[in-house]
Amino acid sequence: MGWHTWAVRRVVGPLLGVPVLLLVILAGLTLVLDWAGPPGDAPATSATTSATAAPASSSPIPAAPAPDSPLDALVRQLQGFVERERGLRFKTPVKATVLDDAAFRAKVTATDDEDRKEIEKAQAILRAMGLLGREVDLVKAVQDFAGAGIAGIYDPETDELVVRGGELTASVRVTLAHELTHALEDQHFNLDRKDLGDEADYGFSALVEGSALRVEDAYLRSLSADERARARSEESVQAGKIPDNVPPVVTLAFGFPYAYGPGVVSALLKAGGNARLDAAYAKPPASTEQAIDPRRYLDDDQPRSVPLPPAGGAAFDDGEIGQLFLFLMLRSELSDDAARDGADGWGGDRYVAWRDGERTCVRMDFVMDNPSENDELVRALRDWAGKRRGAAKAAGTSLTTCG
Repeated sequence: MGWHTWAVRRVVGPLLGVPVLLLVILAGLTLVLDWAGPPGDAPATSATTSATAAPASSSPIPAAPAPDSPLDALVRQLQGFVERERGLRFKTPVKATVLDDAAFRAKVTATDDEDRKEIEKAQAILRAMGLLGREVDLVKAVQDFAGAGIAGIYDPETDELVVRGGELTASVRVTLAHELTHALEDQHFNLDRKDLGDEADYGFSALVEGSALRVEDAYLRSLSADERARARSEESVQAGKIPDNVPPVVTLAFGFPYAYGPGVVSALLKAGGNARLDAAYAKPPASTEQAIDPRRYLDDDQPRSVPLPPAGGAAFDDGEIGQLFLFLMLRSELSDDAARDGADGWGGDRYVAWRDGERTCVRMDFVMDNPSENDELVRALRDWAGKRRGAAKAAGTSLTTCG
């Protein structure tokens, strides 16, 4: 597992979360990456949902059920909505919990020693790529973003669904619809896929989040205008708690599946409706490139395998950069247009990282789709390295950078 998966997603483990104020995050991402087009002390409450059929008339008369809590009733209602929108049925009960702000924040920011070590690796590599300043503590930055910027989570390993909120407000209901979509798809397609590489993880996440956003948007549109306005207002208040000093790379990396997932799902639905969307879980998008341009995914334009480049010391990490992070790296020194031209036509890559005294060095080799795009990347890497004041060296479509 490589660095950019750890850099943002590892703090919340395998959790599938939905960020607050999605419209702001998505607008910022699509402008940058335009290739294709209330806290309180209330105790936690929980509910169990089930899609099992009613007993046959010959069955013994069951004991009277306990009265529904408000959350029980809401989750059951939302379960029916999600099933109708998604065209699937829940197989087993889903436990849903609403936590107050402090408890939710503690849950999504918990970081053990292994997590911390992996994020520190990512921090070193991002610095070498010019995407993170030396003054930034990436562990704290990711915790700050997750603690304020995530509205709900679903854990496909434990089947746990948790939403932030002391009351069942409009935004809590919208978030529950999103997370219940994850739970439903997990029961049918198994969303717990820890063996994915860097790029495949991003491609799969785009599929999963795009599907959940589709259902979330349908639920939001089913609300009255006043309820929609309240939901957005509640999200805006929570988003205002995200610290201003969270590095852009954290927001961009976390937000990517939400920005480009809807395009992937829209393309699948046009190609064959829910049946084509279901089939995609057997062979999901394999790269950020396929999420950025779903035509490449539908045409089965797969990333090419690239040999691991040689390290200049004892390697401590290797993996894939991908079109997204190639663009972000180039953009750290070049214009948006130059970075986009350099990253467009990405065909595959591999990187290796090692220590050089107090510095971290990263060597990355890229392949492109055609000679013209190869020339664009050669030019972009040369120009980027030239602005790094001796900290980077470009040779064709290979780059070595230290920091």
